[in-house]
Amino acid sequence: MPKQKLSTLIKQLNEENAPPEGWTLEDSIQETVPHVDVKEANRPEAGKTYALTGGPGSRCIANGFSWKDSEVQQEELQPKLGSRCS
Repeated sequence: MPKQKLSTLIKQLNEENAPPEGWTLEDSIQETVPHVDVKEANRPEAGKTYALTGGPGSRCIANGFSWKDSEVQQEELQPKLGSRCS
C-alpha cells in the first residue's frame, strides 16, 4: 500500500462508507490535525486556566467542550462582592 496523506484517506473512507442519506456532521470523521496554529488544534495554552470538570451543562472539558470554550475568564476566578468564602 503506497503512502497516503491522512486527510486523503479520511475523505476516501467517508465517501466509500457514506450512508444513503449522507453523513451528518456528528457521523463523519473529522480531521483535527495537523493545524498551523495551537488555537486551531484545540490544545490548552500555557498560562491560561481551564475548567476540567463541572456540573451538567457547564462549559468544561469533561462535558465535551473544547479547550477554548472551557477557558475560565479572570472575572470568574475573582470572588464576587458579598459572596462568602470558607
